[in-house]
Amino acid sequence: MSSGSNPMQVRADRPEIRLRRSANDRRLRFGFARTARAPYSCASTLRVTILGSGTAVPVAGRFPSGVLVQGGGQTVLVDLGPGVLRRLAETGVGLEAVDAVLLTHFHTDHCADLAALLFGLRNPRYAGRPPLRLIGAAGLRELLGHLTAAWPWLQPRDYTLSIEEIAPGPLRLGTLRVAAIPIRHTAQSLGYRITAAGGAVAAFSGDADECDELVELARDADLFVCDCAFPNEHRTEGHLTPALAGAAAARAEVKTLCLTHFYPECDGYDLTAQARACFGGEIVEAADLLTFDLRRE
Repeated sequence: MSSGSNPMQVRADRPEIRLRRSANDRRLRFGFARTARAPYSCASTLRVTILGSGTAVPVAGRFPSGVLVQGGGQTVLVDLGPGVLRRLAETGVGLEAVDAVLLTHFHTDHCADLAALLFGLRNPRYAGRPPLRLIGAAGLRELLGHLTAAWPWLQPRDYTLSIEEIAPGPLRLGTLRVAAIPIRHTAQSLGYRITAAGGAVAAFSGDADECDELVELARDADLFVCDCAFPNEHRTEGHLTPALAGAAAARAEVKTLCLTHFYPECDGYDLTAQARACFGGEIVEAADLLTFDLRRE
């Protein structure tokens, strides 16, 4: 996949990207590295792995939204779309390692695997695991209430579940500093900006439409994982196009822009070229299991 040069000196290290696409086919195609990875333990850097780069519309090879963030002694999931836990297993990270879940909003393609996570954690192998923090906007407790009313067996057993409804603002996950910022999509939508002790910054828009808060979220980020649901030709309310994502990244002076959350309408379009018209930094089109290792030089 094409990417541009990055003129800024302070930036994320270029990630190892294991992607495959036909040279004469602009459609999104990719292959995966299937080997399990060693546990990530560097407290001052961030490792970001795309678990799901798709949407609620099934597409072979793309699961719905989910990202794995590791750093600061923490293993964090940003969103839990259906099937994301299977992708997590492919990284070699088990449920016992997950410290926190950050939900950007409550649409099904971003949180359906929450039920699978809670049910899986009732397995005796996870008894006595550290507390799990489940974090999201107002409405999170109501969502959990509906899920456990339908499936009482989702109630925690032999571990502690901490449900945290948050307002926009700062919070801590180990040594990671997290900022929750309201994003235009639903009334509950939050983007998350995660900063490691060494200064590396990753920002996650969740689903998003044009808003100044995107720029605040991504300001000087080493990596901006940004909604790019439709090509420029199919602009849809509540989501971004490559040009809109690129414009936000340019205003925020992002180092690397990772376009994600592709609906089938993106098939056949050069999304990188469309974003390139508005952003001169590095651009990557997300694929499931794509990994970025971020550190400040």
